[in-house]
Amino acid sequence: MAPPIAPAYQSAPSPAPYSGGMSAGPGPMGAVKKKYKVLRFIAVLIKIFAIVAGALLIIGGLVTIIGGLASSTRTTTTSPFPTDATGPMAFLGGAVFGFVMIIYGVFIAVFLYAYAEWMYVFMDIEENTRMTNEMLMSRK
Repeated sequence: MAPPIAPAYQSAPSPAPYSGGMSAGPGPMGAVKKKYKVLRFIAVLIKIFAIVAGALLIIGGLVTIIGGLASSTRTTTTSPFPTDATGPMAFLGGAVFGFVMIIYGVFIAVFLYAYAEWMYVFMDIEENTRMTNEMLMSRK
């Protein structure tokens, strides 16, 4: 005979959600007091700046590419030396500078965000070390 099927409302408990280093839930030793509140605030500001700077640089790169494309269709009649090379060079210059700006924006966003996460890593290492020290001291 097959084992009975458990009802749907008796599912396995879900794991605790990932907190991203922002809060320590109650564990075997209880909640640990958070230190370095200003450093945590600075890490949040760096994350926000990373996203804003990356977005602005990417948007600026796209605008530069579009501006180069728009300039390439314009004909120059006021120049004392009229030439047809103005259009392709404007597009090429706008496209190259735009792509460089987009790549730079992505790198800035990624590296600043990673820097803020490293700040959280070091604060979590300190918190775990302090919690381990308190646990070992309470055994004595």
